[in-house]
Amino acid sequence: MLKSLITFPTENSVLHGKPQNQTSERLVTYFELYKLIKHLNGSIVKCGISSDEAFGYFSFFKQISNNSQQSMVAFEKSPSIFESVEKNNEVTLAVKSPVVGFSDAQKDLVQKGKSEKILFVPGHLSDSIPQYLIENPELKIALLTIDLNDFETTLTAMQYLYPRLISGGILIINNYYKKMAENLAIKEYFNNQDVFVRHFSLQKGPHYIVKD
Repeated sequence: MLKSLITFPTENSVLHGKPQNQTSERLVTYFELYKLIKHLNGSIVKCGISSDEAFGYFSFFKQISNNSQQSMVAFEKSPSIFESVEKNNEVTLAVKSPVVGFSDAQKDLVQKGKSEKILFVPGHLSDSIPQYLIENPELKIALLTIDLNDFETTLTAMQYLYPRLISGGILIINNYYKKMAENLAIKEYFNNQDVFVRHFSLQKGPHYIVKD
């Protein structure tokens, strides 16, 4: 059974006092979550690429913490916004141009991610995740973010990746109370298990689970 538990930032937050806007509030929240996993030997993984800046926050926190041990991996949902480009006899991953149906913010996020050494894995995640695990069987995850919004892909990502989340690692569910399908998939995965879904606010996310 999933249970709800409200938690709050500690007195040692990156910012003191009440945040002045939603962006600074999110920054504080994500920094508090990062502090919980920065010492863990595992990757930071996100499922779902969007214009959300949260993944960029974790890259920033890594930099200011001088933490180069935790790799960052992002799986896109579908359709692909990437293409393989051959240049000087080397094949690299690039954003499709033009990208139909994707915003400039999303393209900027991907370009920024490339510069910050975030590995973006293209393709539908029901195929890309198992293939990635075959190629990287040693994968351990310290922080897993689910940002998929629908039932099938959320459940698929959980089935493949949550077992890789190490003890003390954190699962962030971006739209737990915003998207019913994502909510139902998480409940389906944890059916008949006593798991606490934690959050900093009843109205706002992120909602997260700390793995025992």
